[in-house]
Amino acid sequence: MAEILQGLRGWLMIVCLVIFALVFGVMIYSIWKHHRSGVGDRSNFHGSVLVEICWALAPVVIVVLLVWPTTRIIWSP
Repeated sequence: MAEILQGLRGWLMIVCLVIFALVFGVMIYSIWKHHRSGVGDRSNFHGSVLVEICWALAPVVIVVLLVWPTTRIIWSP
């Protein structure tokens, strides 16, 4: 059981690092693409129901994907 949990911990760490790298990359790209120097047309995301739903569901999906294998291994006989 200890070896399985050790492998799961390593796998979850890799998943978390990939998520971190993707979010950090999108953040840096957004900062670079939408900086204030000379950009006349700025997008307004306020009031967009689709963006708000995606923004709320993304963390839920990530947490479920990380918790599911953990509980499966811990509760396995």
